[in-house]
Amino acid sequence: MSRSVHTRPRRILSGRRVRAPYEPRGRSDLSSAHALDRGMKELGLPCSPPLWAPSLNSSLPFPRLRAQDPRRGRIHPAVRADILTVLEFFGAEVTYGLRSIELARSCGDAVHGLLLGRLLVPGRIVLYDQPSSPWLLPGRVPAQQLERLEAAGAEVEPAQCSGTLVTWPGETLKEFMLLDVLLHEIGHHILQHHKGKRRARIARTRDHEAYARTFAERYRLRYLEGRSASQ
Repeated sequence: MSRSVHTRPRRILSGRRVRAPYEPRGRSDLSSAHALDRGMKELGLPCSPPLWAPSLNSSLPFPRLRAQDPRRGRIHPAVRADILTVLEFFGAEVTYGLRSIELARSCGDAVHGLLLGRLLVPGRIVLYDQPSSPWLLPGRVPAQQLERLEAAGAEVEPAQCSGTLVTWPGETLKEFMLLDVLLHEIGHHILQHHKGKRRARIARTRDHEAYARTFAERYRLRYLEGRSASQ
């Protein structure tokens, strides 16, 4: 049974759509190419790849990367080059539909002192600047947030004045922003984009968060395994 263009898996569809986002969906349909080849063979003419077919070896365009200087006393743990490395590893499967990734200044509305990143639909991901290590988070931080920080390699301990001290050894903060925060927001984007809902929220908050969390965990493991294999 032939597969409809609309039901092609994302890993197959994304590469073609990223290379040629404004072409009609059926333009690169292989069935059309096969029909053309068959007609040329019947006429005794040599077959050649269609001129309109995108090359699978051509470089992929990336979403626009924008960087704003961090606020005084804060840093961007992951810079443009780090983000490009992650995007190049995963390719069109994660960049399909993304318009921009921005390194921005935090706007001071963080909950429990944490303002990491967010998705602004359609297709705009914002990663906020962060304090240099160590972090002093006010009040009691939810257990789920603490588990997330510890899983990323942070050292968490109670601080004076009922606060929480979070220390990031080595490059753990950079990897947290790339392989947790960035991938988490890409998961939100993929859920929205795959359903064709560019602006309307398509799932309850807890379902959206569950999908993004699972996506980040799965793709972080893929990245780490691929990096280990290449070393």
